[in-house]
Amino acid sequence: MAWINKYLSEADLARIEAAISKMEEATSGEIVPVIVRRSSAVGHVPLTLTLLLTLFLVIVEFPFSDWLWVTPWVYLWPVIVVAFYALSHVLAKSKWIQKLFVPEKDEVDSVHQRAHLEFYLNRIHRTEGGTGVLIFVSVMEKKAVVLADEGISKKLPKEHWDEILGILGKSLHQGQWAQGFVAAIEACGKDLQTHFPLASAGTNELKNHLIIKD
Repeated sequence: MAWINKYLSEADLARIEAAISKMEEATSGEIVPVIVRRSSAVGHVPLTLTLLLTLFLVIVEFPFSDWLWVTPWVYLWPVIVVAFYALSHVLAKSKWIQKLFVPEKDEVDSVHQRAHLEFYLNRIHRTEGGTGVLIFVSVMEKKAVVLADEGISKKLPKEHWDEILGILGKSLHQGQWAQGFVAAIEACGKDLQTHFPLASAGTNELKNHLIIKD
């Protein structure tokens, strides 16, 4: 997926994978980092933008309504609306436009829902002992979620994961995506090493690389 190259290079991806592998040498836990292009639904953006452009035009042309709303000029309006809709589809591809038309609350809800979905799709809930941890980042919203399975959640309070989120979020807003992932992985790794040390050589239950999805 070419879009990821804007945020992470091949060297960054290798660095993240190395951080996971190093962590798993000393713990039976599993950390799975996932990054997605966006979590929010944006299908409504072209229609909303079309309505706003049409409303703006109606307001602007109001002083000239005496002749714009009579034959033959009135027949231009369907053409104008269709043109606005086509333009809106082009503009709606912009990440900035998408974010503008998605309320903050909807962003938060969508990111958390997508994070829970990825937690199950990537079988993090199926690790032996319930020691899987998801580090999830949604690019468009610039938001992150850390989800821990039942085994480790019993050992550590929610506030602890909020601290890790703070570390990750700070790096993301500074544009240091790789550093954010590595720092979060290392912080989670220390917790897993403390509470779930590697007793004997075990199997690697989940993949070590960064999972990239649209």
